[in-house]
Amino acid sequence: MGSRYNLAIVTGGSSGIGNSIIEGLFKVEPDTSVFNLSRRIPATFSYGSKLRHLECDLANREQRSKVFDSLERELRQAPADGQILLVNNAGFGLYGPLDANPPAEHLELLEVNICALVELTTRLLPLIKQRGGSIMNIASTSAFQPTPFLATYGASKAFVLNWTLALNEELRGSRANAITVCPGPTRTEFFLRAGFSKRVIPAGYSHQPEQVAALALQALEHGKPYTVTGFLNKAASLFSSLLPLTLRTRVAGRVISRFRQNPDQK
Repeated sequence: MGSRYNLAIVTGGSSGIGNSIIEGLFKVEPDTSVFNLSRRIPATFSYGSKLRHLECDLANREQRSKVFDSLERELRQAPADGQILLVNNAGFGLYGPLDANPPAEHLELLEVNICALVELTTRLLPLIKQRGGSIMNIASTSAFQPTPFLATYGASKAFVLNWTLALNEELRGSRANAITVCPGPTRTEFFLRAGFSKRVIPAGYSHQPEQVAALALQALEHGKPYTVTGFLNKAASLFSSLLPLTLRTRVAGRVISRFRQNPDQK
């Protein structure tokens, strides 16, 4: 990737894909200053002053607004000798029939998966356009069809995919671009947080977070507007797109409904 970014901001970098993106970024951009925004300190915190952790509950509008204010001030005061990378990775899912989860949990999901992403991107976009840089938004293969029993999560990722593609088109001809990465099932804490009894991942479709991060950074280097990780995930997404929308929804619902809910989750 070369020495391109001197500043990077990652949300949800405490574990999983976000943490692997931070690790991968430091391997190719060792001089980059990285800001991680999450509730927990990243699992690997071994880069000294190059990695700053800003504690932030992205579901809390008031708290995240204060953190975003502080972050924006720091970025504007930082040396303008490189580009800026923003990685909106934070997100979670809810499994089960729509009314199996309280309304407050659905709204919390939307705050993290959509509202925080839109707010942070919109705040930093003028600076990214001025100095040059990229925005990487992590979506999901759930974005390509309605997902019964993961309805709010799938819809939030469809928003991320379409919003990012629209933003990238708006940025055509500028010094900035936006890409979206659509991972399939990944071996992270996502499934436990969503309420699954176990990580129900077909072997050929699953990836380690390190693999997803490597593919995401490759897509970033090549400026691909969107990428689906893994051959089988790409094939499944393509096949799904060929089906009528109602049939696509029914197939997804039958597959997802076979997952078992964690009895201890609620």
